[in-house]
Amino acid sequence: MKALLDYFHPLEGLKRKGKNFNFTEEVPEALKQMIKQPYPNISDPAKDLDYIVLDLETTGLDSDKDSILSIGWVCIHKGYVDLNSSAHFYLNNDLHVKAETAVINQITPQMLSSGVTMDKAMTTFFEAAKGKVIVAHACIVEKNFIANYLFKTCKMRDFPFVWLDTLCIEKKLENAIAHQNDLDLTLSGTRERYGLPEYNGHNALADAISTAELLLVQEKRIDPKSAVTLGHLYKLSL
Repeated sequence: MKALLDYFHPLEGLKRKGKNFNFTEEVPEALKQMIKQPYPNISDPAKDLDYIVLDLETTGLDSDKDSILSIGWVCIHKGYVDLNSSAHFYLNNDLHVKAETAVINQITPQMLSSGVTMDKAMTTFFEAAKGKVIVAHACIVEKNFIANYLFKTCKMRDFPFVWLDTLCIEKKLENAIAHQNDLDLTLSGTRERYGLPEYNGHNALADAISTAELLLVQEKRIDPKSAVTLGHLYKLSL
């Protein structure tokens, strides 16, 4: 019975998709190597895995019309946030800066004019993400923008990435206690419930580090003995 249940676990389905995934010639080599890495198992202790925590600052939430302004990430290794692994890039996208988003995230055209190309930023990210689980808060934003980029560059969709969403994890944990329609699931609001310090928001790297810390305390909340499995986290993320 356990073997049957494991077979139908959503992460196992993703692993099978990854094994049979066919790449077009346009797919960057760094992305091919990332997907060809062995997938983690549902029984793997979450504390033993490596993660790359990603955040994007964009001109809006519509991946078809809006643009990525900056990208930041940091890795978690063996239960610790590895600040030495952090990276932050502004993208050379000065033609797409909106006045209202410049006020929110304090990214100006001058910053972007000296930034890197989208191809450079994404290639560097794929290289850093090899062998790691990708994490984001409200990861639908990151998923959609990366999917849009990949469709434009390689004419492919539905890449089999392993994502964890700290927003979805938090929502399910809170709903298990009490259903609250007005629950603040923003990154800052969620961190505040755990007593985590407030960082400067709307900065891709700062938000990535904030999300990494949040994931670690969520794991502790699920199981104080650090015995939570990736399979459990993955289901909470859906």
